[in-house]
Amino acid sequence: MSDYQRFVFDPLFNLRTARIVGFEVTPRYPRDQIGMRAAGTVWGTRQIVDLDAGVALASLAFATDCDASVPLHVNILADTVVTGRRRLRWMLDGLAERERAIPPVVLEVNPAASAAPADALTEGLAELRGWGFRIALDAMGRGFGLDLIPTIRPDLVKLDEHLVAALPEGGAATAVVQAICDVCAAVGTCVAATGVTGGDQLAALRGRAVSWVQGMLLSHPRRRPSTAGVRVPVELATPAAETASAPGMPARPPHPRPAPATVRELAQAAVTLPSTATAETARRALADHPLAGGIVLLDPQRRPTGYLNRNRFMLAISGPYGRALYAARPARTLADAPLLINEQTTVRSAVQNCMQGDPARSYDDLVLAGSDGSCSGVVRVADLLRLATAIPVSA
Repeated sequence: MSDYQRFVFDPLFNLRTARIVGFEVTPRYPRDQIGMRAAGTVWGTRQIVDLDAGVALASLAFATDCDASVPLHVNILADTVVTGRRRLRWMLDGLAERERAIPPVVLEVNPAASAAPADALTEGLAELRGWGFRIALDAMGRGFGLDLIPTIRPDLVKLDEHLVAALPEGGAATAVVQAICDVCAAVGTCVAATGVTGGDQLAALRGRAVSWVQGMLLSHPRRRPSTAGVRVPVELATPAAETASAPGMPARPPHPRPAPATVRELAQAAVTLPSTATAETARRALADHPLAGGIVLLDPQRRPTGYLNRNRFMLAISGPYGRALYAARPARTLADAPLLINEQTTVRSAVQNCMQGDPARSYDDLVLAGSDGSCSGVVRVADLLRLATAIPVSA
């Protein structure tokens, strides 16, 4: 069986911006699903980790023509983080060898199949993050305690699909989801829902300000990691839907915020290149990503050092003798300073910063910086303005 048939890409949507914010690479067949392979066997941790790490490496190698502006989500077990994480570094090394803009890689850590002590898991996740991976906790509410969220501060927490399915009926599922959302809000972590299949589930999630959604209601898994042809129905992306109850459901108390608490909830992956990249490399990256507003240049610690606005850069390199002058020179010679903003900045403050800056750069993407100064994405000014003016988002 070829790798082309082996994996599919399940899109993750941000309904506030009506854009795809990630592709989860998932195996199509039971032979690559660790839970089904290990069920009823006497496999030890080593066998489980070997299979899990191998499938993770294969899934990323399969995404050869991925869009660098959309993160790739790869599933791994907590066991692999603890005992086999060094094999995962090959993922980033393999992507770097392609000499092109590479997408962020989000490791979706699933509950352990054998054993993963909390202290060892925390240490392993810190090392993976230091290598350049982003971290998500998957199946939250099934195998991880709430205390793990403030300890590791993941980039994303994904609700278990069984919790999402039970959410419209209320009861214990509602309490668990609300607790997860409260803890994530306190530490600045985004929450995503998986397995969304009905409008009643979506309405219940909207009522708790969960706007990152994945499931058959929005899109079927795709054969390639392409955003072409994927559209969010307008009725699912409008802010008005956040407070509406599903048809036939009793009215609920209003829970939603009128706008995201921080700009991180509007973030999308940046198209990035090393600060040593040439102008010709930057030109090819922009050609490969026609929807990107620009390129963020990064130092070896992934800290932003420059920003190449698409229009200004292309005008410079396309002018008389422009390519001859700049093609072999470092792209940073044509770069502006990045418009840095902390990822915990409120939307209102971000809009004010845009209005008070250089008018010539009013529509440059805002570059988000994490607590360690590394680039965690960009925010489009258009998305900020849509929320500030309460204009419904359309696909």
